[in-house]
Amino acid sequence: MYGLKINSIESLLQGIGVAALPGEKLTVMLGDTVIVHLGVDYRGPAIDGSIHVSYGRQNAWFNEDGSKQEDIQAHFDASMDWVPYEFACSIPIGGSPGTDYDLYAKIMGVPGPDIFSSTLLNVLDVLGAAEFRNFDITGYEKV
Repeated sequence: MYGLKINSIESLLQGIGVAALPGEKLTVMLGDTVIVHLGVDYRGPAIDGSIHVSYGRQNAWFNEDGSKQEDIQAHFDASMDWVPYEFACSIPIGGSPGTDYDLYAKIMGVPGPDIFSSTLLNVLDVLGAAEFRNFDITGYEKV
């Protein structure tokens, strides 16, 4: 396996889908769901594992908490040739609002070390409350 690749991320904003390519910024609200589309090539014996996707902050290590991640099961069929696999993992947006969250994924529970995707930096902004701007008196008149 060469590595896991994040193909795109998509947000379901109150039933409206908004997609972003890797590296593009996606703005969501607490309670939304983000779908992370992943791809990997595999060859070898049939195995089962899981895929872990999380958003948080990348420092010396990736800082995440339980309300900002999701795991799905993954099965890879036996093959002597490279076979492409695609997965979609839905992450309910919880935890704290903030800007410039980072995103990564990994395959776990397979022989050898975990297989990591590249970390996408500063790709997710999470709004926590209604926001207003430019509120002002725009005119007045006698009636």
